[in-house]
Amino acid sequence: MESLLVSFALLLPVLGVFPNLGITLPDQAPPDPAAEAARFEAVAKQLDTGGVLYAYVGVDGDLEAIGKFAEDMIAQFRELNPGDIPFEIDVTTLLKISGLDAVSAVGMSSKRVGEVFMNKTYVHVPKGRKGLMRILGGKSKPFEVVDLAPAGAEIVVEQDLNLKVAYEAVQEAFGVVMGEQGKAMVKVFTSQPMSPFSFTPERLLTNLDTRFTVVVDADPDKKVKVPDAEEVEMPLLHAAVLVDGFGWFADEVALVLDRLRAQGAGDGPQMPFGVLRDAKWVGAQLEIEPEDYQEMDVEGLALFGGEKPVLLHHRPSGKLVLASGKNFAEKLFMPKPNLKDDPHFRNTMKALPREGTSLTYFSPELFRIVRQVFGEVIKTAPGPGEAAFATAAMDLFFPPNAKGEGSVTTNVGQGSLTIAASSHSHKNKLVSGLMGPFGMSAASMMIPMMVFGAQNAEFIDQEVDVKIEEIEALENLDDALDVPVGGGRNQPRKGKNDKKFEREGD
Repeated sequence: MESLLVSFALLLPVLGVFPNLGITLPDQAPPDPAAEAARFEAVAKQLDTGGVLYAYVGVDGDLEAIGKFAEDMIAQFRELNPGDIPFEIDVTTLLKISGLDAVSAVGMSSKRVGEVFMNKTYVHVPKGRKGLMRILGGKSKPFEVVDLAPAGAEIVVEQDLNLKVAYEAVQEAFGVVMGEQGKAMVKVFTSQPMSPFSFTPERLLTNLDTRFTVVVDADPDKKVKVPDAEEVEMPLLHAAVLVDGFGWFADEVALVLDRLRAQGAGDGPQMPFGVLRDAKWVGAQLEIEPEDYQEMDVEGLALFGGEKPVLLHHRPSGKLVLASGKNFAEKLFMPKPNLKDDPHFRNTMKALPREGTSLTYFSPELFRIVRQVFGEVIKTAPGPGEAAFATAAMDLFFPPNAKGEGSVTTNVGQGSLTIAASSHSHKNKLVSGLMGPFGMSAASMMIPMMVFGAQNAEFIDQEVDVKIEEIEALENLDDALDVPVGGGRNQPRKGKNDKKFEREGD
């Protein structure tokens, strides 16, 4: 293994000298020009030309070739060290189980339409989606969330999920690696009740052919202080997560709470949950008052709802609802101006499909709120340079004129198509992806430092001093061993008359 790594390391300078070198997998079948042309045409029909970006990547047979290459390498490792890999691993079959080998080509395009870019991403699966590719839903259908979310909602997500597919794939994968014994192990594990509940993981997993919905609505008339940045305020948020056909889980939670209370274990700060039951709802409610959130180390909840969070079964619909408060949960199912009546939503989504397997929407107001909060945080910057950098980063990712953002995914013909209306094109996202590791890492250090506040500067200095002392202690220990820092272990020790290691400039 070490010799293999050494050989690979020796190849890296060669790749630097010959930058045009690529990777050629052994025994990979040569492409069929006619088939490749047909794939290109199938992808091209789903994309827009004449924009700022148009891309096509054919991947037919690539994963199969990678799988065979991986199998050859694993076989060599097993031959040298059979104890490290006790089972034969059929990578090709595992890829087929995942369904990723069914992907034949991928295409992307971006074209400006009015004030936004229409970004399209198409995954071509000519033989049909299978395996894990089926997790994100099946047939396209109308979106329910447009009738649930209130008009003016800031974040809205609806996603079909068939996580039962993942359970089936895990069973099949264990069967490939360990035979029938592997399948039996998965069956035994998932058949055991999940204490203190009565249901099993198998019931949980087989019920996960579902729909997942998220709604976040800001209340501009109510402000709350941001945790760890008391001088910064933002609108109070109401939020809910809904899972179709999963309401029975809240029933189970309520029964467990009833049982614990009957046993005398349901009172006090260790069990701060109460049971709610009425004609439409059953489940649990957090019984901590908002003013006590900080004491219970859940101060982040103060941003949401100003109520007591709930986990409820909405009996009429069968949905599981995790919400910032019962009032907001009830509001979702009441007659009201809904998201489909919101002019901002209609304007953002006007060119997108009305049906699909996934919908995502971020309102223009959300970007205004983010800019406002970041702007207040930037005021706490330790200096003008840091403030200027943070402002530039904010303008780059959250421009002042940002419109609403929306996307819809549909399963069309021989593949899956995602269409997004965005202020940013795919080209800009590719560029930000290249510069992101630097820019985002710098921002990720800068913003928390500003939020942390100057009041903690003394603590930070103390931490830095401790780290310096630790480094000096290591160097002193290194001197005692007569081994230079970075010299590694198993190095010959210096004699008494040898020149001491020069630390200057280290």
